[in-house]
Amino acid sequence: MKKRWFKLDNAAKIFPPTSNKKDPKVFRFTCVLKENIEKDILQMATDEALDYFPNFRSVLKQGFFWYYLEMANIKPIVKEEKKDICAPIYRKNKKRLLFRVNYYQNRINLEVYHALADGTGALEFLKTIVSIYLTKKYNLVNVNLDYDASLAEKSADSFNKYYKFSIIKKEVEDRSYQIKGEKVEDNRFKAITGTMDTKQILDLAHKYNTTLTGLIVGIYIWAIKENMNLKDKNKSIYIDIPVNLRKYFKSQTARNFFSVLKLKYNQNESLEDIIKYVDNYLKEELKQENLFKRMNRFATIEHNYLVRVVPLFIKNIVLRFANYVERKNLTTSVTNLGVVKMPLEISDYIDSFEVYVSTDRMQLAICSYLDKLNISFTSVFVNTNIIKDFYRKLVSLGADITITSNNVDE
Repeated sequence: MKKRWFKLDNAAKIFPPTSNKKDPKVFRFTCVLKENIEKDILQMATDEALDYFPNFRSVLKQGFFWYYLEMANIKPIVKEEKKDICAPIYRKNKKRLLFRVNYYQNRINLEVYHALADGTGALEFLKTIVSIYLTKKYNLVNVNLDYDASLAEKSADSFNKYYKFSIIKKEVEDRSYQIKGEKVEDNRFKAITGTMDTKQILDLAHKYNTTLTGLIVGIYIWAIKENMNLKDKNKSIYIDIPVNLRKYFKSQTARNFFSVLKLKYNQNESLEDIIKYVDNYLKEELKQENLFKRMNRFATIEHNYLVRVVPLFIKNIVLRFANYVERKNLTTSVTNLGVVKMPLEISDYIDSFEVYVSTDRMQLAICSYLDKLNISFTSVFVNTNIIKDFYRKLVSLGADITITSNNVDE
């Protein structure tokens, strides 16, 4: 294979210097099928899917000034799942692929190191693996295996495409509320998923005149407020909400192309008022001009000449410190990957999709497939009261929910 390399995109640069055992910057997509997985067919499907996504053959390397991705002739080995969910993938000075595919019974899992791709890019890769797998297993014909993008479009750095110089203005932040408590041992975390009817939750969101994201974030804030100590009531809840920029700027890249909203809430209001506050915030911040400003705020740093000539080991120190400061002003995160769509010819073989994100605190992730909506928490805390109150509130509002979790001892 002819060697090719490319720089990390703007959003990916923070991940290599800040990855660790407590937060390996790994996320997982799971496709739940209606029959158990055949390993050999899944291996063939993974190998073939890489022809559609050649950038997933990359390994992460260090240069003098920046990290970069280099194409490698390494074959991914599909294995039965034995590691903990979202176990570390990237290891410094180890030449290894930045994703893994494993399976358990009827579940296909794709885990990806965030420097390689964002959730949307990784999801497209998994969808291709699943489509090829089902096509081969059931001898299907006329299944569209690829979304409409060229190899160049899939590997494009869309941050660079839309970059325009802008003045950086640091937002003033007050003290953030930090969820605390006894943690699960050995840097493991709980993965708890609530499965519910998609239409039922959408109807509930419409009842509150908001979107599904607005409803879920609002209830999550309410659950956090319910579990705050009295002395913490004056602290603000800060929630990171990643946004897929492909919905607002023309791009079909399979690499990172996202921005992050940072919602602040510091009132003591009813659930209805919280949801209204969240809905107004999202409507304002999701305007294209505001997303453009956020996107370029970080890209401007990368394009600064003085920053570019600083050696990587100094950049690493600065980025770790900046990440530490940012994390100190963060309570939690909510990721909504939206609706997963698959070719009609294979839809009868698929039950649902799930998404999980590694964390050193608590995070919530959402995705839906046909009539099934999965809302998943990952948490390092033994105490699950916030999660319980979240689901209980949804049930009290009329939702029917089935709860599943991984086997992490309390």
